[in-house]
Amino acid sequence: MDSEQEKQGRKKRRVLIWIVVVVVVCCAIYFVTRTRSRQVVITGIVTTDSVIVSSEIGGRLQELMVKEGDTVTNGQLLGLIQPQEQRADLAFYAKSHDQSAAQVAEAEAELNYQEAQTSNQIRQAEANLASVQAQRAQAQADWENASLTFKRQQDLYHQGVEAIQSYDQARTGSDAAKAHLDSLGRQVEAAEAALALARASREQVAMRRAALEASHYQLAAAAAQQERAKVRLGYTEIYAPTNGFVDLRAALPGEVVNSAQAIVTLIDPDNLWVRADIEETYIDRIVLGQKMLVRLPSGGEREGTVFFRGQDAEYATQRDVSRTKRDIKTFEIRLRCDNHDRRLAVGMSAYVILALR
Repeated sequence: MDSEQEKQGRKKRRVLIWIVVVVVVCCAIYFVTRTRSRQVVITGIVTTDSVIVSSEIGGRLQELMVKEGDTVTNGQLLGLIQPQEQRADLAFYAKSHDQSAAQVAEAEAELNYQEAQTSNQIRQAEANLASVQAQRAQAQADWENASLTFKRQQDLYHQGVEAIQSYDQARTGSDAAKAHLDSLGRQVEAAEAALALARASREQVAMRRAALEASHYQLAAAAAQQERAKVRLGYTEIYAPTNGFVDLRAALPGEVVNSAQAIVTLIDPDNLWVRADIEETYIDRIVLGQKMLVRLPSGGEREGTVFFRGQDAEYATQRDVSRTKRDIKTFEIRLRCDNHDRRLAVGMSAYVILALR
């Protein structure tokens, strides 16, 4: 009797245990289902802006000093375009600059010589004119004196007081003084003409000064051409514009590349982000600066911060072919995650967890 009661008691306990297990399982299923229903998992991809490094001039790629996967720093020399043509241009323009500098020096010397010569000619002509004018003034006085003497001798001769010899001497003296005065007058005119000619030489000085100014312009142009040749020679050296690593080598040594043609592509591992397209149903739940959980394919998780929220809707890849509802529209969001451990890589999948409240 007692054993029969014990068997029934054990059966009741087993039933009770099974009931408890079923209740626990149901609660767990309910809890998991409820938790998952309050989250939206958005599939995204890790991406970034790649930097395409190219040459600013065309030519044969002489050397490429990096390979895919290499880490580079800003300003590091990556490659070299054959520089022979640019070096020849620089040498040519350097000689042109030297020639222009010599022409400037020659023009300055000619200007200084012309200025000195013109100044001396003007001073000499002015002195000569002053001397001739003084001589003419003296001759004017001598002629006036000789004329007065002749008139007195003429009156005395007509009165019979003076002899004809004195009269002739006074007349010839007056004529000689007049001839000398006329000669000096013509000399004054010649001296004035010489002074005018000397002063006209100032135009030669102006011409020399204009030639010097033109030489300065030519020198400046030659200097600019030389500087341009230096810049183009510098273009044969290809430097990294930013920190990062080489993602792709688009050209190999020995190939002829064109200006702006991609040679290598750089990626900054510290500037990766997760790009995801979220349905318009949830976009109003996302704001800039919002923290969201990002799950990696390995199961690891890290926090991401929304720094971009698309303003224009796009159609998702899923379209409503039945036309029983609207086409699905999505908005792009971007989240920046810490990548100091370098576990993020461009192109890998990432899952953005949007918690629903």
